[in-house]
Amino acid sequence: MIEVSSIKRLFSILLIVIFCFLLSGCWNYNGLNEISIVAGVAIDRNIENNNYLLTIEIFDLSGKDGVSKAKIIETEGQTIYEAIRNAKKSLTKKLYFSDMQLLVISNQIASEEGIQYLLDWFIRNEKPRETFSIIISQEKTAKEILTASAVDHKVISEEVERILDLDNKVTASTKNIDMYKIVNELEKENSVFVLPAIHCVTNQDKKIVEVNGVAIFKADRLQGYLSPEETRYYLFAVDEIKGGILTFPLNEKKQDTISFEIFKNKTKKSYAYDGNRLKVYLDIKTTVSIGENGNDIDLSKKENIDKIKTVATMVFSDKLKTLIEKVDKDFACDAFEFGKMVKRKSLVSWSQLNEDWNEYPKNIEVEIRPEFEIINTGLIK
Repeated sequence: MIEVSSIKRLFSILLIVIFCFLLSGCWNYNGLNEISIVAGVAIDRNIENNNYLLTIEIFDLSGKDGVSKAKIIETEGQTIYEAIRNAKKSLTKKLYFSDMQLLVISNQIASEEGIQYLLDWFIRNEKPRETFSIIISQEKTAKEILTASAVDHKVISEEVERILDLDNKVTASTKNIDMYKIVNELEKENSVFVLPAIHCVTNQDKKIVEVNGVAIFKADRLQGYLSPEETRYYLFAVDEIKGGILTFPLNEKKQDTISFEIFKNKTKKSYAYDGNRLKVYLDIKTTVSIGENGNDIDLSKKENIDKIKTVATMVFSDKLKTLIEKVDKDFACDAFEFGKMVKRKSLVSWSQLNEDWNEYPKNIEVEIRPEFEIINTGLIK
């Protein structure tokens, strides 16, 4: 009779042999010498034949100094997929999209055609990651962004992504959203969202890229842009401020200014609805320090601190109110997510407002109630 221990030993050996075959490697493994790693893609239209024109930035791994560099290739096709396949006509290696960081879409395509179709291949294909950034080029073409000069990195896609990641904590001049979140928004009824806007500026005779606010989308079509300063106040309204600087004039001549550094912010939305009129309240509590005092006000006196708070509150309220009115007038969309707030708080109220919501944002009364807490005046001894 065979002992139990012998059976267990035989079974263990059999499992080891099976696993050696099953776990010996990836079935679709590609070596670095067989692939071109894609860093970013820019999408334009070829005006001559109306094909999609793709500018693809790939990592150049041929250098011996260990520093990532970039190469640019161009390809075109009737669809995004065809254009990507056509790139093989001029490449010996296969395009590898798993490390893709940036998708640049031209202003013209975003406004005239929308972006939903452009994302189809990136969603349908399993290779591109779902967290790459999508930006809108404010230049004549999207290509101009990927072919601009980099400042801190050799790869422009990598540089732009890092700028976007840090922006909300440093300047609060744009809003970065991962690709999969945009796809989720596009599936919703009456979707409104924003994407980073990028343009080029001249720096020491070189053309470099610069964040330039946000692009506002209604459904999948570009409606227009908010400047970096307008974007900062937009981020306050939607409770997505994590840092940045606020500068206020302390007199009508706007000669004496003071700058706040933002440490913390919390924006709470609430509303009142009587069946006819909707009123929204924005309670904004911001913790700041005084980073620069461009006047001779004595910051050791409480009455002067109170004066600064009063002026800052008035200016802040006026600028945010002006922005809300501009968005309602120019874009006619619920960019500040008031509808989401009403729906979350009361399905009864939302059921009464939902049917005509596309027109309703124009008639909303908004009361802004900011409050600044100054935790550090930065007194100079």
